[in-house]
Amino acid sequence: MAPPPWCYCTNVTSSTRTAGGVLVLLVTFVLWPVLKVLWLSVAGAAGLTLANYEAFFSSSRLARILVNSLAVATVSTALTVLIALVLAYAVTRTTIPGKRFVSLMALLPLISPPFLVSLAFILLFGRNGLVTHGLGLDWSIYGFTGIVVAQIFTFLPPAYILLANVLGNMDAALEEAAENLGAGPLTTLRRVTLSLARPGLASAALIVFILCMTDFGNPILIGGRYNVPATEIYSQVIGMNDFASASTMSVILIVPCLLAYVLNTYWVGSRSYVTVTAGARAAVRPTPPALRWPLTVVAAGFALFTAVIYALIPLGSLVRLWGSDWSLSLKHYTFASTAEGPWPIWNSVKLAVLAGLIGTVLALLTAYVIERKRPPGARVLESLGLLPAALPGTVIGVGYILAFNVPPLLLTGTVWILVTSVVFWKFPVAVLAAINALKQIDPAVEEAAVSLGAGSVRTFVRVVLPLLTGTAFSIFVYFFINGMVTVSAVIFLIFPGFNLGSVAILNQVENGYPGVACALGTLILVIVIGAVLLLRALVGGDRVAILKV
Repeated sequence: MAPPPWCYCTNVTSSTRTAGGVLVLLVTFVLWPVLKVLWLSVAGAAGLTLANYEAFFSSSRLARILVNSLAVATVSTALTVLIALVLAYAVTRTTIPGKRFVSLMALLPLISPPFLVSLAFILLFGRNGLVTHGLGLDWSIYGFTGIVVAQIFTFLPPAYILLANVLGNMDAALEEAAENLGAGPLTTLRRVTLSLARPGLASAALIVFILCMTDFGNPILIGGRYNVPATEIYSQVIGMNDFASASTMSVILIVPCLLAYVLNTYWVGSRSYVTVTAGARAAVRPTPPALRWPLTVVAAGFALFTAVIYALIPLGSLVRLWGSDWSLSLKHYTFASTAEGPWPIWNSVKLAVLAGLIGTVLALLTAYVIERKRPPGARVLESLGLLPAALPGTVIGVGYILAFNVPPLLLTGTVWILVTSVVFWKFPVAVLAAINALKQIDPAVEEAAVSLGAGSVRTFVRVVLPLLTGTAFSIFVYFFINGMVTVSAVIFLIFPGFNLGSVAILNQVENGYPGVACALGTLILVIVIGAVLLLRALVGGDRVAILKV
């Protein structure tokens, strides 16, 4: 029997209200802060003006800072994508031993603060580093070299994930056909494998370039006097309280990222790269020894070096005085160098839990409205939900200060400005994950519930959510990890009495207490890894994973 007409009316009204609520949230916490940044960059006493942009490009120092960032991002992107390609090829297309360990080490930076790699390299190659001090070298890693090396290890995971997915799904029969026609291994790799992986290479390069251009933690920690726009924006806001200049540089920082997107679209083009068909098989083919062993050495060497880098963090927290007194001690865990003690870590946990709960509910609700209800303006909702993917963390931080420092929505000085910044900055990946999960659920299940008289809310809670349990926990883990490790946006938004662990690590390094910074970093790693393992144990290891970007 068909449901009564009032049932459809109720569903439509409920869906419209839900979509309207989601739209209000996205406009408030995504679009409005961006508009505030854009407006302040062109606002003058007499109206609109380009004086701020003229001042930026007329300053040789500021122009050099932009060139610095472009140089670092270009070199870091090229090397990161190359290493990711080698590792992904070794893991997905060859028979090298230890592939699970290589893959795990390639993904390890996902669950750590983005600048712990820089801290580890300071312990190795800083002025009192294990290598530089031990060998008496008159050299340190600070500057261009340090930023590039740190960014390679920090931003390798997204490039590796993309390329591993592309190469792992490629039909092996295509390579076999090329070899049967007389092509050698190198020719097959160049003309077939890499050609078909072109979209993955382009996407990996785009993502890594944007991450490197907008990176804040590594340059401020290991950059020395090599300034980049992200650190300059921080100086303008915190040091000079010059929000107009900071807004201008924020807009300028977005431009190369947009140009990279356009270049990526042009390079990939409209050609077809279809390799997965009904008869496709992605089996790993036997690898010739001449290729297998060099790849084994490179992949295993990289994985072992990554393990050493992260092992230096807990080791640094136990060494009494790095570079001079190598005796072991727990004194750094007393946090005597700061009056805050360990409280920044617990503040980070509070932020991470709140961001995880709120972000998960909002991401699932937004995805459900976009994918299932498709109200008028669904494309607008989706575009707003994905917009933060193109925004640097510094832009988010500056925008939130400008947007929420005055009534009617006064959030500065509260934990909620930190929670909303994390939720909406990391929103795109969570929404896409939820949309993809909903695409795998047959709509007939929901239609059956509606035909039995269930409203939209009841259908979502009683039918859809139970089917999305694994995705929901994965999204929670994603937001939780980002709440624990994020720094570039929240460093502008912290307030007296509520510091965060990631920011406290930077402060301790800048104040000359690397041991305390290592102790804070170790606690963050333990909490994040422990939370992930606990959720996997409670829900099931196959149902909880860290969302990939």
